[in-house]
Amino acid sequence: MVNSARACILKIFVGERLDMSFLQIKDTYISFQEWKEEGSISTQSLMSVQREDFEHTGPKQLTDVDWANDHHLRAVAASLVQGAYNLEFDRQDSQDPQGRWWHFFHFELKHKLIDDKDSSIYGVVYEIKCTYPNHLPESTPKFVIAFRGTIISTKSRDMKLNMKVFAGKLHKDKPRFKHALEAVKAVVQEAWPANIWLVGHSLGASIAMLVGKSMAQEGKNLKTFLFNPPFLRYSLSKNIKNPTLKDGILSTKNVIKAGISFVGGDHLWQELHHQFNKLSPWIPYLFVNQDDPLCSGYIDHFRNRKIKDEIRSIRSAIKAAFVKDPQLPIYLLPKAYLTISKISSSPLQAHGLKQWWYQMSIGPGFANSSTKVLIDDAIPVGEP
Repeated sequence: MVNSARACILKIFVGERLDMSFLQIKDTYISFQEWKEEGSISTQSLMSVQREDFEHTGPKQLTDVDWANDHHLRAVAASLVQGAYNLEFDRQDSQDPQGRWWHFFHFELKHKLIDDKDSSIYGVVYEIKCTYPNHLPESTPKFVIAFRGTIISTKSRDMKLNMKVFAGKLHKDKPRFKHALEAVKAVVQEAWPANIWLVGHSLGASIAMLVGKSMAQEGKNLKTFLFNPPFLRYSLSKNIKNPTLKDGILSTKNVIKAGISFVGGDHLWQELHHQFNKLSPWIPYLFVNQDDPLCSGYIDHFRNRKIKDEIRSIRSAIKAAFVKDPQLPIYLLPKAYLTISKISSSPLQAHGLKQWWYQMSIGPGFANSSTKVLIDDAIPVGEP
């Protein structure tokens, strides 16, 4: 059994090493292809967010933010990400920026984050400006760094970056991820980590997650809001056709350890385990829609964690044996606060950013409206 498992594991992961992005994209986009065949949606339209007019769809009823209310914080964070989207739309259309998405909540635009490969605005550093800053609660952020997701245009390289997310290589991208990390480190020099937020949607959530992880490894835990973060995992068990071997791998820890040892990955296992443990004090907020194929995997991920963690661990460790810079999979988190949305009339809406603030734009009675129950309260998930 062990020898067969070793051979199978090595074959699977060497194969994935040569064509990793294909396997992950195939697993992620299987639902997309079904929708495309029905003519209801395209992959690009699903991943792209549109310009939003604050006066028409913004959370205008949120005139007095309660910084201890998770629903208020969610709406503010999502609005600031929409501001980053609108800035890039304004740049492409040569329009003057409209700042209602951040001025409404007393933030000012401190820096635009520019991708030097396509000159796009991929993020924003906001700084709060209030008449009486000393009267603000301690939980109020002094700075918020917001990262937008995909915008489809002829000169945008967002789709190429999505491919890097699928292939697990976003952390190597200098113009976007490394530049973002440098910008965040610069902000950390100006304020305590407890007064800094990271926020992002879709591709931007992947960037925010990687930045948050990097800062957590340095002992700096930033409050992080991740809207519709892509969940990308290719299940090892799908590659194994032999039922006996499949059951053995799923249930036998010795086979897992044998597989890692077989490719010389004992020290890498320890390194990845160390990385994982250092993330424990950092607990990001994940916002996922149950009907969004890009992010809904987080729901099952945390529900079935005790059953499937060993499979994910072996994949990480064995894959790391073939690379110089071992990294945990982007989706792998010790803990999180998970908020699930049931708002969906289409895949496009399920992956959209507007759902996370829109209920607060429909009037002062939103707290008692039927739409409120469609977004659950945040629940802690992961390791105890």
